Amino acid sequence: MTDAPTPPRTIRLLHLEDSASDVRYVVDLLAEEGLTCVITPVARGASFEAALRTQAFDVIICDYALPDLDGLSAVRLVRALAPDTPVIIVSGSIDSLSAVQCLREGATDLLLKERLERLPSAVLRALEERERRTRLREVEERFQQLADQSPTGFWFVAADTMRVEYVSRAVEVLWGEPASVLTRDAGAFLACVHEDDRRRVTASWDRWVRGETPSFDEELRVRTTGDLSRWLHHSGTRLTDAAGRVTQLCCITQDITARKEMEARMQHAQRLEAVGRLAGGIAHDFNTLLTVITGTSELALARMDSDEQLRADLSDIRSAGERGAGLVAQLIAFSRQQIMRPRVIDPAELMSNLERMLLRLIGAHIRFELQLPADRVFIRVDPGQFEQVLVNLVVNARDAMRGGGVLSVTLEAVHPDADVADKFGGPTASCVQITVRDTGVGIPFEVQRRVFEPFFTTKLAEGGTGLGLSTVHGIVEQSGGSIHMQSTVGVGTTFRILLPRVAPESTFNTPVQVRAVPAPRVGAATVLVVDDDQALRQLVERTLTSAGYKVLVAENGAAALRLLQDLGGEMDLLLTDIVMPEMSGHQLADRARALFPQLRVLYMSGYTEDEVSRRSLLDDIDAFVPKPFTVASLTSGVARALGQED
Repeated sequence: MTDAPTPPRTIRLLHLEDSASDVRYVVDLLAEEGLTCVITPVARGASFEAALRTQAFDVIICDYALPDLDGLSAVRLVRALAPDTPVIIVSGSIDSLSAVQCLREGATDLLLKERLERLPSAVLRALEERERRTRLREVEERFQQLADQSPTGFWFVAADTMRVEYVSRAVEVLWGEPASVLTRDAGAFLACVHEDDRRRVTASWDRWVRGETPSFDEELRVRTTGDLSRWLHHSGTRLTDAAGRVTQLCCITQDITARKEMEARMQHAQRLEAVGRLAGGIAHDFNTLLTVITGTSELALARMDSDEQLRADLSDIRSAGERGAGLVAQLIAFSRQQIMRPRVIDPAELMSNLERMLLRLIGAHIRFELQLPADRVFIRVDPGQFEQVLVNLVVNARDAMRGGGVLSVTLEAVHPDADVADKFGGPTASCVQITVRDTGVGIPFEVQRRVFEPFFTTKLAEGGTGLGLSTVHGIVEQSGGSIHMQSTVGVGTTFRILLPRVAPESTFNTPVQVRAVPAPRVGAATVLVVDDDQALRQLVERTLTSAGYKVLVAENGAAALRLLQDLGGEMDLLLTDIVMPEMSGHQLADRARALFPQLRVLYMSGYTEDEVSRRSLLDDIDAFVPKPFTVASLTSGVARALGQED
């Protein structure tokens, strides 16, 4: 069984003809070809216009010569009122010039009345053409919707004239210019390119247009508002006709600003990490030198009697060493290799206790606002270093508001932003945010990416070392948090610190059970000093010897183990540097205690390089003396480690 043929639909036909017999002839002619028509006959121009305005038709047939309306005017009227409706001109006689004019104005076909047998096929062709145009218009409308809604911009350039023929709405947004400007010529696009990129992009474009390169692919900046730029990825391809001739250049533009900013942040983080490693290494070595400088000057001062000038000189040396130690401590904080003593605290309580000191720091010309949450929150930080972070940020804010302003410090519980959520365990993780906001002069955009670099400062020469914000960055990162800055010139600056929120009864604060080791008799203790720096070994030996201890020295872990074995473990205290070549202080202590379990250990160092070292120190924080140390801090640390301190 076959499907029955689909009957032709009824054709709505408007017939402009003043001859009733001609109208009937057309109806009969179409019917003979099986075309069902509903014909609206009109004989005058006014009736014709009224029908166009009030009804919709599939095909219009017009007699070329009517008393009040000629065929050319009829075509123009149809194009104005029903532009998608096909028009067929019928005439008893028409000159070639008039026929051409009708076709140019939009007539679909033109027939002589003596050849009207062609009318049915002309009507069918007209309907097919209308259907084709309708489908094409629908495709164009969908394309336009896609072009208007797509974040990716594209534009077309005529290959022969280099005239820009089309730009999408996204192009106007991305390039910051209206289509009326961009469609002048391709040079209008190049004029929008950032001056630092323009020469490179222009040369690449010219090579591509000349056919010297297969494609156009460039990353470039375009100016937006003020000094801000938008990064765009711009690519191009050639469009050809059936003969393979290049007719158009199609160019696609994508906004890659977010990607570029992410790359810049990653590069900045890598640069900070590299500088941090360098700073940490230099600081560790410099701490050893400072220990020798300050310690030796202290020993010399203790032996001075009458030479007041020499005493003053030595005091200056010691003071300079102590100031150097302060700078090194900030370098170590930046490098995130300092020894931290974290514990679970309520930051609101600490900030409340710190408020009075902060008010004295900023002065009466600045209004200070401290906003704390109603519910308690807890974080795990080194309290002293957390105070340093707050003080550094508040001092920076004060310096940005010489003429007065508002400084607010806010504490609140939040969820992390998407760009740092992974660091805290996901977007639903619980964090504590400390916000320090000022209404100062703001930080210029070109400077903002460098604010956390050590020794970088925009203050006057006497205004600071450039280590304040780098220290803040190092402390926050080492505490497992992150710090972010937003600043606008003339508006102010905001620093946001995110730290993991912890439970108030955190097990981190559980005291560590340290095995009891009987203290040696005072004055009878023997100390083994292990450090790879000879000058420091000599200083420690002199200091402890003068304090009444018996001191042995070793230059590395292997030498220390041999000495311990030779003495059969007759040693009360192992005083060792942590970071040494070949065998670290922790490795030495583990191997020494495996042989002699009763051996006490005291560590000394300016920093540790890995988490294992930091955790070991935190488990027994009293068994550590930081470099650079003074004579008093060293002897006190040794006495405490030996259990001799009251």
